Amino acid sequence: MKKILLLFISVMLISTPVWAKTDTTSKEYLQTKKHFAIMNPIAESIAQSVIKRELKKETGARFKVKFEGYTLSSMKKGIFKYLEISGKNIDVEGINVPYLKVKSVSDYNWVDYTQNPVVYKTNMTFYYDMTLDEDSINKSLSSKEYQNTLKKINDIAYPLFEMKRVKVRILNNKMYIITEYNFPISPSKNDKTFMMTSDFKVENGKIIAHDVSVHEAYGKLSLNKVANLVNLLNPLAFTLSMMDSQKCNGKIENVNFVDNKIQIDGKIFVKGDRA
Repeated sequence: MKKILLLFISVMLISTPVWAKTDTTSKEYLQTKKHFAIMNPIAESIAQSVIKRELKKETGARFKVKFEGYTLSSMKKGIFKYLEISGKNIDVEGINVPYLKVKSVSDYNWVDYTQNPVVYKTNMTFYYDMTLDEDSINKSLSSKEYQNTLKKINDIAYPLFEMKRVKVRILNNKMYIITEYNFPISPSKNDKTFMMTSDFKVENGKIIAHDVSVHEAYGKLSLNKVANLVNLLNPLAFTLSMMDSQKCNGKIENVNFVDNKIQIDGKIFVKGDRA
């Protein structure tokens, strides 16, 4: 999630007339003084078009963009008041995100796009609202990175069992986590299957398993142990981490099942290099 945000604000190659004069860049000046803004709508429209074009090039998806600046010259420097981007069926690190909306919370944001890589000169806060579906999560679980997660679990579980594969189904607004496993010391001819169902909740900014259950066919198992296993496998949290970036700190605030899709919202904090 955070990685795509950095992509969003990195492609803001704002194009303004070459005759724009240098302007004061401080927050106090831009927010408290009256400015000659007759050209702002044109510059904002150009910025929106450039952002849409660059995001289409990077993700293959079409976006709606709202952009507001203070003055022509400050926009040329990469300073903006408000940015909102929303799109559907976005490819992020090979994972399809059905819906994503990102909008700025901070009202003074400065991205120096003239440097490579871009430099974030102010602390910035963004609100995000995203939707994941069954396909999104399963694509992340088929990745090589997730095999490392399974390896760590298998190191703990040895010699009781060895986890082979994990996939999910979302039915009736519930996630079914289907695991295939075998026995490392005396392997069965065919892998065995174990299925758990789980809801999720946010606790201390992290997504954890909630209201976990197993089918009675598996006998009387400790739900605490099953919940611990779900949190170790953590298909939802892993999918989000695939879209992560060390440049940002994210906070998940809400997670809900709606129409057999998972809606997640929260805030992302970008640390400015000069802040």
